[in-house]
Amino acid sequence: MRTERLLREMSAIRFLETLLVVLLFTNIFTEANPQRKRSISEVQFMHNVQEHKQVGERQDWLQETLKKIILASPKPQHAKPGILKSLPPENVYRPS
Repeated sequence: MRTERLLREMSAIRFLETLLVVLLFTNIFTEANPQRKRSISEVQFMHNVQEHKQVGERQDWLQETLKKIILASPKPQHAKPGILKSLPPENVYRPS
């Protein structure tokens, strides 16, 4: 009697294991192969999203690179001092 019960429990566990494996493989294969083809608009939309993402990444990279260049510059990026010297005195603003 005890062995019959043990065999029933083992067969139930074996059945559940088999069912789990079948469900797992079914899920893997259905995700790998979509059930329908994507429409042209879906494909175009996904392309546009990827392109937008790449543009944003390039802009971020460029901004970070420019920050590094500006910070590493030996002199400030202001107006050239020679321009101020070449102005005639009457063109220089002096508050009254």
